[in-house]
Amino acid sequence: MKRSNLLKLVQAAMDEYDVYGPVQRRTTWVFDKIDDPNRIDMDYDNTMMSLKKFFIPSKEVMMRFNLREMSIDDSLPDVKAERPQLLVGVHACDIHALLFLDKVFGGKYVDPYYVARRENTTIIGLNCIDPCKYGFCKSVNTHMVNEGYDLYLTPIAGDKYYVHVGSPKGDRLLTIADKLLGEATDEGHKAFKTSMKHKHKSLPVGLHLDNINETFDMAWDDPIWVRLGEECMNCGSCALVCPTCYCYDVADELDLSLSGADRTRKWSTCLYHDFALVAGPHNFRGDPSARLKHRFYHKIRGALHDHGIIACTGCGRCIEHCPAGISVKDVAYELQKRWVGAPVVKGG
Repeated sequence: MKRSNLLKLVQAAMDEYDVYGPVQRRTTWVFDKIDDPNRIDMDYDNTMMSLKKFFIPSKEVMMRFNLREMSIDDSLPDVKAERPQLLVGVHACDIHALLFLDKVFGGKYVDPYYVARRENTTIIGLNCIDPCKYGFCKSVNTHMVNEGYDLYLTPIAGDKYYVHVGSPKGDRLLTIADKLLGEATDEGHKAFKTSMKHKHKSLPVGLHLDNINETFDMAWDDPIWVRLGEECMNCGSCALVCPTCYCYDVADELDLSLSGADRTRKWSTCLYHDFALVAGPHNFRGDPSARLKHRFYHKIRGALHDHGIIACTGCGRCIEHCPAGISVKDVAYELQKRWVGAPVVKGG
């Protein structure tokens, strides 16, 4: 597919989908609603916020209560009736994040709001062949992806994309503009292999996952947690930009007439002081260092135990947006070097 034809595909899809793609805003990029395909920047580094906002809104009303009529109005039918959405230019690390969230919200305890939005979404992935500034996806094996997308585009020579179709949704998307693609030629196959060779050479490895379980098992009382706890502002920026942090709070909000109420869900994070606060008052993690350590252990040790994979995709958003300069990659590297004879990369 010619790169210019992607914009034509997006233009045609706008008749049926709400289209979102990477758009530059000053010094960063965001996934924004597209009214003009020319706004899409497929050469973007990384977006400030991840895709989870499309599936778990930062704040949403889940149901409304009418206390006079003693009735409940669930918002799920409205969610299911939303217009289909098309996400364009999704990096492999963010696709991995969605696959992780699928395990959380579509596993043993199904979240119907998440599932409805997920099923109503089509994803055009974008293969990164050059590293982004803060990313370390190859270190955590999220630089490659074999599922979770509907179309997957790899930039190749000649100002073209090599297109993989990943699902029936992807097939259907191609029928919207079937003349914009052609069968891959031998030259196209060779160009794809060349792009992949370039990718494997260009993406850095900042740490290894070997013995990551053992590392965190032995590092529970490591003094690093006290040191980082003094540096951490507990602002929650890392969790808010993280593509896999999924914690939320639910509250019933009464109106002033006391005749109705909304049950609202909004993002939260274990770094907030009141996250583990219970009646008493007692706080299970009242100390800042305890909250920071809990987040690290939940992302690494807890996710491995519950879902078989760590909850870090190496996107680097938390590193970029942490006002204290705390890096999950550097912390893991330092602990590995100190506690386990696992392979490490010189320089971190």
